[in-house]
Amino acid sequence: MTVTFQHGELRQLLRDHTQRQQPELLVNDRDITLLYPEWLGAGCKRDIDLPSGISLTLHQYQLREDLTHLCLAEDSSCFEFVFNLSTRSQCDDHFSFADQQVHLYGPQLEDTQWHEFAGQDYLAVDIHIDTPMLASLLVAAEDRLPPRLRQMLSGSYNRPFLEPVTITPAMQTALWQILKCPYQGLTQSLYLESKSLELIALFLDALQQEPATPPPLQPDDIERVRQAQQILQQNLQTPPSLLALARQVGLNDRKLKAGFHQIANTTVFGYLTQQRMEKACQLLAQQHTIAAVAAAVGYASPTAFCGAFRRQFGIPPKAYQLTQRQGG
Repeated sequence: MTVTFQHGELRQLLRDHTQRQQPELLVNDRDITLLYPEWLGAGCKRDIDLPSGISLTLHQYQLREDLTHLCLAEDSSCFEFVFNLSTRSQCDDHFSFADQQVHLYGPQLEDTQWHEFAGQDYLAVDIHIDTPMLASLLVAAEDRLPPRLRQMLSGSYNRPFLEPVTITPAMQTALWQILKCPYQGLTQSLYLESKSLELIALFLDALQQEPATPPPLQPDDIERVRQAQQILQQNLQTPPSLLALARQVGLNDRKLKAGFHQIANTTVFGYLTQQRMEKACQLLAQQHTIAAVAAAVGYASPTAFCGAFRRQFGIPPKAYQLTQRQGG
């Protein structure tokens, strides 16, 4: 079953539901969280307006039903950087958006239909910035920009999206720092502002480099890499070695490493670290001790865990835990 919404109806539905359930989430009109009703999904969207004019939308939800919603063309000069961490969607019948990709979406010139799919985790960060501000950021390097980006800025590009860029490990770190931002007030605004500009810079760098795409994995290889990911998720405390993991899923270590780069855009160890940090955030939010969390996610000591957590999120785990305790 597919649930269909006309322009603006979905956001109004979420706002009305949030107003009934947790109206305090709508008090600050520059930072609002919209909750999904249980019949439609679980999770939320969060809209944050920053003082510079940049705005963010953080997506963290899962749908129970496929969803289609209409977006009308608007008189807007806004560009949107869409960083998909684990999100698959489709615009009209032509443009598909895969996970671990960044799309730059130009000002909307025509009506579009967005299709989202049930049963998957939607985890994404959207950065909105108007054309004059983006142009002012890029003016010093205008002659070095890729031609298609220059065309999009001038309004002469013939497609609404640039070809996707793969999310890099540096982008992943900045995205998680935004999603787990522990600060409030002015500190939060300045922090999110700097991370947004960092992500735009990393996107432009990746757009300019654009290495050749490696040969796609065969379906059987993809299934084996997915199996390897599940093994790591289930064995955070005592993960197998690279060679042992490769043997378990029937691949050689070289193909396994290549598979992780193509599917997860990181190394096998990088993927293990991501999973450990996600689990650690859950346990810290539940107020487990630092030592207990370190042991639960496979670190030999609290010191080693604290260093890894700080490298991933930019703050020590104790500070993160305190913000969760205070309802941040």
